[in-house]
Amino acid sequence: MRRFMSRRTRDLHVWKYKTDDGRRREVRAQLLDGIWCFKSKHNDEDEWTEHEEPPLEDLEDLYTVLFNKYQRKRLAWERVLHVREMIEDRGGEVRD
Repeated sequence: MRRFMSRRTRDLHVWKYKTDDGRRREVRAQLLDGIWCFKSKHNDEDEWTEHEEPPLEDLEDLYTVLFNKYQRKRLAWERVLHVREMIEDRGGEVRD
């Protein structure tokens, strides 16, 4: 498994949300050497769970985060397209 954190946090993207059972979940996605690394944890857990293959829902949320950063001119369009292709390869749909 790749080391998740690097000195550069420019390509680190974090979001949080409340799950259906009322727990808060935090997801972190980082681009390292052209590969997206995902990890997540719930607020009642101590350890992070690293995902070899992230859930489709996490990819869709990452797309939204990246698209919003692109609109604020804080991210290159190529990053957004890369995640969009990952979603489409897994059979998901992108909502613009």
